[in-house]
This record gives sequence, structure tokens and C-alpha cells, in this order.
Amino acid sequence: MKVVYSVFKLRLKYNLAYRINAVKRKSNANMQKVNMMIQRLALVLLVLVSLTGCKDGAGKISSRDEVEMVRIPMVSGYTKVGDPIYHDFYMDVTEVTVGQFKKFLKDTGYEPKKPIDWEELYKYSPTDDHPMIYVGWVDAGAYCEWVGKRLPTEKEWEFAARGGLVDKEFPWGDEESIAREYANFKGVLGRDQWDRSTAPVGSFRPNGYGLHDMSGNVWEWCQGWYSEYKEYRVLRGGSWFDNSVGLRVAYRSNSAPAGTGNYGGFRCVKGSK
Repeated sequence: MKVVYSVFKLRLKYNLAYRINAVKRKSNANMQKVNMMIQRLALVLLVLVSLTGCKDGAGKISSRDEVEMVRIPMVSGYTKVGDPIYHDFYMDVTEVTVGQFKKFLKDTGYEPKKPIDWEELYKYSPTDDHPMIYVGWVDAGAYCEWVGKRLPTEKEWEFAARGGLVDKEFPWGDEESIAREYANFKGVLGRDQWDRSTAPVGSFRPNGYGLHDMSGNVWEWCQGWYSEYKEYRVLRGGSWFDNSVGLRVAYRSNSAPAGTGNYGGFRCVKGSK
């Protein structure tokens, strides 16, 4: 009996060990399947990212103007100019350039509401890489429509200009002393190579969202009216012609929709509003 009992115990021991090992093998096989699924999912996501251009809050959208756009992430907070924003949208990294606007005119035959004096324009934006100026609100909207985009609402513009910062004076923070690193504005005469003109777009450091020239260079048209009287459209951001007061994120200016000047331009956005 003792021999039989010993044999029984030995078989039970080996059967139990076999079952444990079988469970381990099955578990390892399942883990391999899970890992393969994760890898496949990661590959799918990588493909989607490459197609949509989205990555960690930034990305690109292709369009006729071939301009890089940054995804401004959805927020649930108030700006200084109205209701919360509850949607993502894309914004051009740089202001629309002279070269891009010339292509629009050539491809469409569009005639600006106020004829452009190109000789005068080139005094302040001398190359195709400089921001387009002498462009009215209606003309800016026509360009945006051509590229499948639109002008930003005022609250979209302000939120994007803040670059993820909260309650700061400028797109880079509160330090006015470093403004020259981020903005082209009126100031230091001969020490500023663009003291009397616009600068090529993207010449200065970007804000936290990767947007250049959200302060300075040229005022930028927004969609909305400046007031309830609906006479003037909104301009934001300051320009090369203005002092540092105009660089403040919350600062607002305005012009008649047909108004143009050597200080006014625009950039486009895409997405829900």
C-alpha cells in the first residue's frame, strides 16, 4: 500500500507540474498574441498619423498653398473674447505670403476689391517670402476659400496666440524684455534690420503651439465684427509699425472690411468653428 500511495503521489505531483507548465505555456502564447495585437495597432496608428499629419497636438494638412498647419488642441476654457472653444482646429504656422497670394491671383483671376499697388507693396514686403499686405478682409476671405480654409474667429485667434499659456501678456509670457526674439515691431532703428518693413514670415521664434509672428509683423484679419454696430472687422496681433502695446495677446484693433494698408495681412485656419 505504501508503494502504491507513493506512486500515486508521484503521479499527482508530475500531473500538477505538467498542468502548471501547460498553463504557463498557454499564458505565454496569449501574451505573445496580445503583444502582436499591440504592435499591429501601433502600426495602424502610425499609418493614420502619417496620413492625417497629427502628432502630439501638431501636424500638417495639405492644401493648394502647401502651408504647414498646426493642430490647436480642444479646450474647455474661456478666452477674453467670448464663449469656450470645444473643438480642435488647424492654423497656418505662418502668415500668408506675397508669393502665395500672387499664385492665388494667377490661378483664379481674382480681382481685389481695391487694386494692389505692387510697387508700393514691395517697399514693405519686398520678396515672395514676406507677408502679404494691402489686402482687405473680403480679399483675405476669398483666398481662404480658394485653399479650402477660412479666417479664424477672434476667440480661435486669441487662444492659438497664447500658445497654451494662461493669462499672460504676450504669446511667450509676461517678459516684454525678450519681445525682439518673438516679434517684429517698431523700435530700435538701425539695430533692427526690419525696422521699416515687414520681415520674412517665420523669422522669429514661435509660440508654444509652433506658430510664428502671432505678435508683430502684420495685423491679422479675423472673421468677426469689432462691435455690435457691425461697421469694422477685427484685426489682431500688432505689426512692424506698432510699439509693444500692440503685441499684447488681448489687444484688439479694427478696420473697414475694404480697408488695406502696409501693416495688415492674415493667416488661415481649418476645422469646425
